Amino acid sequence: MSLKTADLTLNRDSLLGQRSELGIKFVRQTVEKIKTGAPSADMMLILPASNLLSEDDAVGPERRWNHLLCGIGLRLKDGTVATGSGQLVITGRRFIGMIDSGTLTGAPALDIDTSGHVYCFTVNRDDVYLPEMKKHLLKPSEFTFRSREEQEVAFQFVIYAAWAYITNKKMNYWHDKSMLRAVSDEGRESLLRG
Repeated sequence: MSLKTADLTLNRDSLLGQRSELGIKFVRQTVEKIKTGAPSADMMLILPASNLLSEDDAVGPERRWNHLLCGIGLRLKDGTVATGSGQLVITGRRFIGMIDSGTLTGAPALDIDTSGHVYCFTVNRDDVYLPEMKKHLLKPSEFTFRSREEQEVAFQFVIYAAWAYITNKKMNYWHDKSMLRAVSDEGRESLLRG
């Protein structure tokens, strides 16, 4: 499964949605914030749904994943650039991203809260090199993933300011060492064992 993208408008009033060509689904969920006493957030979450993929794109079951809240950017060789904040899901088989607040080349602003406009992508982990890491002193590091040479469409995506992850309807802090483990061979095997 090579890189697949979708420029979407979601209905925030709907509880569920899915995109079979990307093997993803959307779920509205109340998520407890990290800060004690802060009100919970009503969020539209992107989740893996590999069972929706066609036989040609099948990646196998995805029972476990890391679900990050982060800054994210995607650049395609054709000049398409999407950047902003959103979510990244790391499974043992894929990276699944959604930019839900930001910009997309030649399109209206991405803003899940007002227009429902989001930009999503999914790519097989085998189709990208391990990330290059750029360290920062007082904020999370940047992780740049580049497509392998044999890919039909050249691309890169950057994860920056990954500060939290979601598990059991709660936000928790996410750190550079967590990202390094998640993208390592050991971390991948752990997710695949699911």
